[in-house]
Amino acid sequence: MIRIGDISVARVWESSIRLPLRQLGPVDELVARHRDWLHFRFADPVDDMFEFEWQSWIIDVDGLVIVVDPCAGNGRERPHIQPLHHLDPPWLDRFAATGYMPERVDAVFCTHLHCDHCGWNTRRVGDRWVPTFPNARYYFVDREVHRWTPDTPGHRAVDYNANVFEDSVKPVLEAGLAVIVSANHRIAPGVVIESAHGHSDGHCVLRIDYRGIRLRFTGDAFHHPLQVSETALNLGGDDDLASAIATRETLRSTIASEGSYFIPAHFPAPHAGRIIAAQDGQFRFAPLAY
Repeated sequence: MIRIGDISVARVWESSIRLPLRQLGPVDELVARHRDWLHFRFADPVDDMFEFEWQSWIIDVDGLVIVVDPCAGNGRERPHIQPLHHLDPPWLDRFAATGYMPERVDAVFCTHLHCDHCGWNTRRVGDRWVPTFPNARYYFVDREVHRWTPDTPGHRAVDYNANVFEDSVKPVLEAGLAVIVSANHRIAPGVVIESAHGHSDGHCVLRIDYRGIRLRFTGDAFHHPLQVSETALNLGGDDDLASAIATRETLRSTIASEGSYFIPAHFPAPHAGRIIAAQDGQFRFAPLAY
């Protein structure tokens, strides 16, 4: 559990894999330049591999309980992402271990509708997919729903997101629990969806602003701390790479200038932190100590 001011944030871990830093792009010279903070926490000094985490966040803001990015889900057909294919970890047990039950959740927000950010929107009951959070409103950004609805004219299918709309989005729509909103929508006082397009057409972040504390849950705007310093690095899968890079640059400047806390979707421990702007114009991820 992370406690930041009067806001509590619980992490629900699903799974993780080790990936090479070179998957982000040509990094040899960058690793040498950033070695002082990159090794040992964010890259193995022996082989420059890093932990890529699949995790969700439960936020409690004055009794309003919000789930952000409910991971990949169990029992899914994801043959193009083998670590998520027929996954079966005890995610719901881990969720309950935080002290919250799915029935207690008031709102669910998916930064985007890639398979690993909306899977636990639903769970399988018999031969049906049903909403996991029966008392919540699910906030879907209109551009993102349009992007992934298969019968949309000009729909661009991608292998890694096959079946996702059918098993993780459509059942929520059919249950009447979805709220389709535009970017820059206020869910509640101090809880705002903000545009952060690029990784996906409708990708957004969630800003929490409560009693002088500000947090941003940034989804896949960043996949690794090195991208805070080197925004051109990318893990792939972007709908619009140029926009994704521009989003990273805007977010890092905003987070640094505001002194916001920064909670991405996939960072390894300690998972959250701040962004520091140095006098030479360079930016660096500063992990949270807790």
